Amino acid sequence: MLINIKIKNFRSLKDFEMNFNPGLNVIIGENDAGKTSLIDSLKILFGLKKIDINDYNEVGCPITIALDESNFHYCLESRIVEDTVVNTFYLKPTEDKINEMKTRLNGMDELKEAEARKMLKEYCSIFDISYRSNSIMENLKSKILESMESDEYTKVKSFSYPISFLGSREFENIDSFFENTFFKELKEEIWNIHIGDKTLNQHIDDYIEEFKNEQLSNQDAEELNAQLKEFMPDFKEINPIVNPSAKLSLDVDVEILNSSGQRIMIEKMGDGTNRRTTMAIFKHKKDKKDLVYVFDEIETHLHIKAQLDILKLLKDLTKENKQIIITTHSPFLINQVNLNEIHLMSIDKETGSKVSTLNSSEESQVALSNLGINNIDLFFTNKLLIVEGESEQNFIPIMYEKIYGYPISQNFIKIVKADGIRDIPNFIRVIKKSFSKTDIFVLMDNDADELTEERIEKMVEGDLIHRDNIFEIGDVEFEDTFSDDILRQALSQYMSDTLGYAVEASMRDIQNARHSDKFSKVLGEAFNRRTYKNFKKPLFAQYLAMFAEKEDIDEKIIKLFELISD
Repeated sequence: MLINIKIKNFRSLKDFEMNFNPGLNVIIGENDAGKTSLIDSLKILFGLKKIDINDYNEVGCPITIALDESNFHYCLESRIVEDTVVNTFYLKPTEDKINEMKTRLNGMDELKEAEARKMLKEYCSIFDISYRSNSIMENLKSKILESMESDEYTKVKSFSYPISFLGSREFENIDSFFENTFFKELKEEIWNIHIGDKTLNQHIDDYIEEFKNEQLSNQDAEELNAQLKEFMPDFKEINPIVNPSAKLSLDVDVEILNSSGQRIMIEKMGDGTNRRTTMAIFKHKKDKKDLVYVFDEIETHLHIKAQLDILKLLKDLTKENKQIIITTHSPFLINQVNLNEIHLMSIDKETGSKVSTLNSSEESQVALSNLGINNIDLFFTNKLLIVEGESEQNFIPIMYEKIYGYPISQNFIKIVKADGIRDIPNFIRVIKKSFSKTDIFVLMDNDADELTEERIEKMVEGDLIHRDNIFEIGDVEFEDTFSDDILRQALSQYMSDTLGYAVEASMRDIQNARHSDKFSKVLGEAFNRRTYKNFKKPLFAQYLAMFAEKEDIDEKIIKLFELISD
């Protein structure tokens, strides 16, 4: 399993380090944050890609890629020498691997010679010790044990590792796959099939010999023989040797029958179908010896359901002790994995690409989910707005879009209700890793209940929120910030929609609410008298947003909107 990678001077990875999870690793980030460069660095390390002169962030400095895994430390150093890229590979076993090797070497006498030599050959390659089939085994053992005592890296020609890659633009050719997987044996064995008392190959040889004799006896051949004798006095006869290739040329075109019996040619289908076919073939033919699978933008060309099906396949692979590394831009995939499995890559103009993670307990993730905060919100939301209740949660998105002309979510602003935040310490711990306190805001009533005030105060004490970012509105509560006329219009429409015919709310009811310390309760009682239905504050907030314009709302809300939009 891959444990840690350190990369220097490779593209935007100026001084980069990342730790891998043993199971699933989901690498996310904006375009050009360095995700593909990270994948390419692994390909380069294991000989699947070459370093180009343009890959050096600073041409005068070497590129280094150092990878730690369970058994070995790998290091690649790449320099430009006389306009040529020169790579040097270094390898060193881990302490656990050396102990394992020593144990096997000490038990060498119990092995058969062939097994012992196979082991010695493997260990010699690790320490760059010359191995010959006639080498004295005890001498080789002594050299290997001596090399183990050194703390130096061994220079080797290249690295090998059980790792597979699949890029976002790679598709499996299903025709070639079927030909090589299912028809390979036919192409090799068909010549040995018996027809009567001879094989097909023997029948073909006999036919070729008969055909050759016929051709050599015709007039053209006789004329050629005479001409050859004229120029070559010692010439006797032509004897062409025909060697049929023992391979059958097959043109395999794969078609698939759907559930309706309709024939579908895969090559005629779109990229989405080809991508799903590629993943199906990958699952079928994956090398059981591979320990690590790396997928770049695995969601490319796939519908949402297909993306989630692929994710299930990857999670199943981790249960087989496989390590999975994927890059993705898909919010659907990001929201379906644990926070601990996500690595966020970002880039700084000065320091280059970097990676960050959120270490969160299962309880924290459940709590965030209950608040409506998804993984994607934690990594890409610009501002977090905590509101007292559902009324504000309904009103703000409608009013914001009315003023700015686009949804509040488009500005990457997330709204959560304070009454859903019960585990304050866990909430603070997780949120602080995603937001600075200048990016978290609170909107609450002047008469907020004691529990809400207590929760907000704990967040201030926990250094999660700046006190200046707390906005308290209304003489008593949110609804009383609106003018009598807006309140009457909103209440009239709410009543009319409830009853199914037009009615007008009484201005007296609005005034009575104004003079009460329970503003919404009095409005609700007036609503109930006219409609015989229960008054729902969150729904009434939507009617308020329907009739209010920018000039009708509290200046504090306008100020809040300006701050969260900055």
